[in-house]
Amino acid sequence: AFETANGFFGSILGRLILFGYTWALIHHMLGGLRHFAWDMGYADSKETSTTLAVATLIGSVTITVVLWLGILIFG
Repeated sequence: AFETANGFFGSILGRLILFGYTWALIHHMLGGLRHFAWDMGYADSKETSTTLAVATLIGSVTITVVLWLGILIFG
């Protein structure tokens, strides 16, 4: 079973799925931090919340790419 899973996740399709899953987890984490800031009473204006939503998207993509580059280069 391990060899089957390892073979699949080592393929191009498997790595693409893992990349998407990594992005989803990081995006969810950054969204949680944004909501935590809102719960604390910060950044709750319309303009700031829109800016943070865009920053969450850009940040999650950037962190995912940097993480995967680090894994592929050093891992």
